[in-house]
Amino acid sequence: MMRSVIGCVVTRRTATPSARRPAALPVVLLALLALLGCVVGPAAPASAGGGPPGSDRDPRAAAAATAAAAAAPADPPPVAADAAGPDPDLPGPWQIGYRTVRIVDSSRPGRVLVTSLWYPARPDASAAPGTPLPGTSGVNGVNGTNGPSGGPRAATESGAGGACPEVAAAGPAGLGGPGRPAFYPLVGNVGFPSASAVTDAAPAPGRFALVVFSHGSAGSRVQSAYLMEALASHGFLVAAPDHPGDTMTDAAAGREERQLALATDRPRDVSAVIDALTARSCLVASRVRRDEIGVVGFSFGGFTAVVSSIGVLSAPADRRIRASVGIAAATSPLPAASLAQVRVPTLLIGGTRDVNVPIARNVDRAFNLLVDSHPRMTVAVTGAVHNSFTEICRQAGLLGAAGIPAVLGMQVALTSAATCWWPRIAPADAHRLADRYTVAFLALHLRGEPGYARYLTSPEAGDARLATVRSSP
Repeated sequence: MMRSVIGCVVTRRTATPSARRPAALPVVLLALLALLGCVVGPAAPASAGGGPPGSDRDPRAAAAATAAAAAAPADPPPVAADAAGPDPDLPGPWQIGYRTVRIVDSSRPGRVLVTSLWYPARPDASAAPGTPLPGTSGVNGVNGTNGPSGGPRAATESGAGGACPEVAAAGPAGLGGPGRPAFYPLVGNVGFPSASAVTDAAPAPGRFALVVFSHGSAGSRVQSAYLMEALASHGFLVAAPDHPGDTMTDAAAGREERQLALATDRPRDVSAVIDALTARSCLVASRVRRDEIGVVGFSFGGFTAVVSSIGVLSAPADRRIRASVGIAAATSPLPAASLAQVRVPTLLIGGTRDVNVPIARNVDRAFNLLVDSHPRMTVAVTGAVHNSFTEICRQAGLLGAAGIPAVLGMQVALTSAATCWWPRIAPADAHRLADRYTVAFLALHLRGEPGYARYLTSPEAGDARLATVRSSP
């Protein structure tokens, strides 16, 4: 679906692709130009809630944040290894913190990744000096400084390239400030508030699996915020960068990067984010389990998720990635030889009514060709179209607000009209199924929690008609 933007100083690591990539790949990737447009189809507009636009504001110091969530246990009780995990259809036991940071990849001058972070939070504790928040580093983790001297600190260990993320503005005045609901922008100061994530909430103690989310073509880092919140509430640290030259606002302004160039820039963006969040010189690295890193992506981002572990064109394989999830993933341009190189567990979710990325040529074909991905799994969601797995129906509720460019407004209107009304699946059902299978798959295959396996089957009772599951060990 859509396009996005980004910024932390990163010295790129060098990595060797796991195997030679097929020579035919540059040719078939040209098909992305036709595959990855996000405005489709007929229908009528959706009713959706949205937040009011605000005005510009300056970034706040991280130490001023206080958690605004209602009182709840600071730490969820431990779950026995063989016990059923918390139901991934529902919000998990953790409260959710949110922050926006900037990550700069120094190997690609000018490429700044604006990145949203969602993380498990402690609702009963305020952010205070000595409690570094994800994305903040430096003395006591305050004011967004990158080291004791206030300047960037690059990682010194071999194989990691990243200096520390810089804190970015939380949102417009009156929205998204510390201790307030997270603000998810559509464009500029127009966006909607979260119902569950709190900006700069004090992080829960401990280390967490890291999930990087790659948005769709002409999308944004918050286009599937519901899924990011679900992951964070179930104990994952989630980082979602805007891909410069491929955001919704880039598309509306005619600033798109060529799709073939983006096919390599996007996986490098994912690696840059991993670098920045795992560099030992940054305090946030102490909260990341470096051996539990996965990538989730939507549409072109699903393509990105699949190729990130094997490399594509000039983008090297990132061997730190241990699992991938592609939602409405555009995998049909990938040759069979490329898909056969994938060695990590892979989940592919698609919609039976998706005409942009048809399930047969993408999800089903990839499942058959991912012969060395163990395990691999597909979920076919009945009645889902391409953008059923995004927040487009909620973004449609913002139309009419001042500050939305005409081209962008038309894009949102047309896309929501093709997505949010019967006979398409209800957006809430599509989101719930994406939450269920993504959370359970990553909890099982990244964190090794067997209690989540029970949720990776076809749904029962009323949901039985909504999804069909296929798997191979």
